[in-house]
Amino acid sequence: MINVVHALFFRELKTRFGINKYLGYFWVIGEPMMVILVIASLVTAIREFRHQIMPDGISIFMFLVIGIIPFFMFRSIVTQILSGIQANLALFAYKPIRPIHVFIARALLEFCIYLTIFVCVMFLAGWFFHMYVIPQHMLEVMFSFVMLVLFGFSMGMCFAIVGYFSEPIQKLFGYINAILYWTSFVVIPAWIVPKPILEYFYYNPLLHIMELLKYNFFENYPLLDNYNYYYPLICLVAILFLGLFFYYFTREKLIATR
Repeated sequence: MINVVHALFFRELKTRFGINKYLGYFWVIGEPMMVILVIASLVTAIREFRHQIMPDGISIFMFLVIGIIPFFMFRSIVTQILSGIQANLALFAYKPIRPIHVFIARALLEFCIYLTIFVCVMFLAGWFFHMYVIPQHMLEVMFSFVMLVLFGFSMGMCFAIVGYFSEPIQKLFGYINAILYWTSFVVIPAWIVPKPILEYFYYNPLLHIMELLKYNFFENYPLLDNYNYYYPLICLVAILFLGLFFYYFTREKLIATR
């Protein structure tokens, strides 16, 4: 299995950046950076006329980087897994290769790509702009990254399998992604949202992960509520079990040629 995933990993890497690799590199890196720069510019402009939004020691740029890049990694994992079956149907004629191998290879590839982007942005921010880019709790930050990867893998597998038999389900993820983006407070500080409204968003497990990720990265991040990893872990196990359940009973149909 390891050899199959290893081979698929490099095949997916070549496919992802093969034909227009320079354009592909630019888009993967440029998309989150453009979002960060646009929002940072808007927030900076607003801050000139209103009270200070960010606590001392937390720059707007770093706040957006810590929110946007991990979430884009999660989104990209789900998106790539969604198209994994259709894009590799010809390979399933070889018995050692199965859809689960494609799912794992694509999730690992997206994790490596966005982790590289994250490290490069941290290096540039620290070297050229003299920002403090060392996490306060490195292990907890890495654990949050792993949680997002597993969430992306689990949700991607569920949507890919169900969407293979019902294509409108795949399109549904676009709406779910928008909901998760705004209810996870990727670019909005959670402490500025009124608590009665915020309570409705606690059911989103990604909100807990994103808030704990920022809390463990920044020294003075105000964690105002009782966020924890227990609820996201329970949701992750449930979604992963559901995805593996779907895969077990449909694995032969998934490799059948339509």
